Amino acid sequence: MNNFGDERGGVRYLVALRHHWLLIAVVVAAAVGAAALYSNTAEERYEAEADVLVTPIANDDPTFVGIPLIRESGESRAVLTVARLIESAGVAEGVRERLQSDIRRGDLLDSIEVTPQEQSTIVTVVGKDSTGPGAARIANGFAAEVVAQRTEAFQGSLRAAVRRTRASLAAIPPEARATGQGATLQTQLDAQSSLVAAADPTVQVVSPAAAPTSPVWPRPTLSILVALMTGLLLGVGLAVALEQGSPRIKREDDLVLDQRLPILARIPQMKRRETSDFITGRAPLPVDVKEAYRTLRAGLLTAGRNGGMPAVVLVASAMPGDGKTMTSVNLATTLASAGRRVILIDGDLRRPMIASVLNVTPPSGGLVDLLLGRATPEDALQTVPGRPENLQLLLSNPEPFYVDNITPDLVSGVLDDLRTRAEVIVIDSPALAEVSDALTFADVADVTVVAVRLGRTRRDKLHELRRMLAQRNVTPVGLVVTTRDRPRMYGYYRSPGATTDMPPAEEDGSRAPVGARNAGKR
Repeated sequence: MNNFGDERGGVRYLVALRHHWLLIAVVVAAAVGAAALYSNTAEERYEAEADVLVTPIANDDPTFVGIPLIRESGESRAVLTVARLIESAGVAEGVRERLQSDIRRGDLLDSIEVTPQEQSTIVTVVGKDSTGPGAARIANGFAAEVVAQRTEAFQGSLRAAVRRTRASLAAIPPEARATGQGATLQTQLDAQSSLVAAADPTVQVVSPAAAPTSPVWPRPTLSILVALMTGLLLGVGLAVALEQGSPRIKREDDLVLDQRLPILARIPQMKRRETSDFITGRAPLPVDVKEAYRTLRAGLLTAGRNGGMPAVVLVASAMPGDGKTMTSVNLATTLASAGRRVILIDGDLRRPMIASVLNVTPPSGGLVDLLLGRATPEDALQTVPGRPENLQLLLSNPEPFYVDNITPDLVSGVLDDLRTRAEVIVIDSPALAEVSDALTFADVADVTVVAVRLGRTRRDKLHELRRMLAQRNVTPVGLVVTTRDRPRMYGYYRSPGATTDMPPAEEDGSRAPVGARNAGKR
């Protein structure tokens, strides 16, 4: 089961990429374009490195008694001490004077990066500037300044130590200076005197910075590659989020897995001109659409209670615009073209559409008059010019104020009377998730077919439809899915009669989807 879920998730991602490839391409193009523009306009940045060697002295060395030098206390601690000294405000101020720069002290500190090297006694000073020579000057300036300041402090303390040692030695009689404490002080004085004018022995620049020849930033190739990867990730993320977060059903596999119903037919979505030409009678249905409705007819051949064609077929939908009226009209026409006696009922008392689709005028006595006993079937039924003679219509006028008077008993009585006049009755119902009066037809129909339009039908509305039907113990026989995909017709589908109206009689095919014969009402 987990493998199935993983496979379904993978398919969703692939479909999301296919549906939103343009969005992904735009995001990637924008990211790459921004990176290229930034690379061409960004200020260049150079970096140069100078290395400062830290050599701490022994704590018991008598030469440097009283002199503040960096002493042994672990190599890492000594290196960290020097690193903090380099980044101090005093050193930065000295660098300003050394470089004769008007850069603010804070900005100057921001232009360096001091890194104590692990497992080493070296501190690396990285200078950053818009030019290579400028970066080298900054790095060398900080390295030299910390050595200079440490040397100045060292020399000042050294001179004071020399004076103290001389004073201590002068307090010893001349004849006693050759031995004992006098000899020790003399040795210490000689060592201290030798360091006068010398640099601080604990810090020194061992590797001055050289001016780099190429900038470290921007890096056009790297920036574009990073932007490409970032744009891809962002675009794919947006595509998946849009796909997962969309309230509308966009994929057939989601529809089947969520609803657990077979797909009886896949109806290609017609272009506006094709729809207009069909409604106005200027052109028949496209051949691929006709074939889809033939498939629907075949799928219903064994869906009845006794394994035959159901006598009453309700075509329902969750929302207006899901294709139920076109499905009802063309299913009834296809059945009539196959030689069956068919009655097509417009059960929508709020927005009846069949008369508009077939371009006919409803009679004065329609469905409501027949239900209320004010008309006979002979008065209410009518044929359609240009359609098979064995197709009759029972139309409606917009009469929502009669909705509450339509009861299952009335509908059942009228349908019992109409069954004697037709082999199949097709009912076009209102959107079940929008109005509840359509449930009256669901109670008396032999099978219910649900029309769904991919990209339009909402998941919540379809679930509401299923809930309402389940409360009345009605299970739809299957789905009729309107899709944007148009199949390519080959071979015997392209016959000389493909561009004309359907012939009067056709064979009843046997391509019912698996499970269609087992689904039904109750």
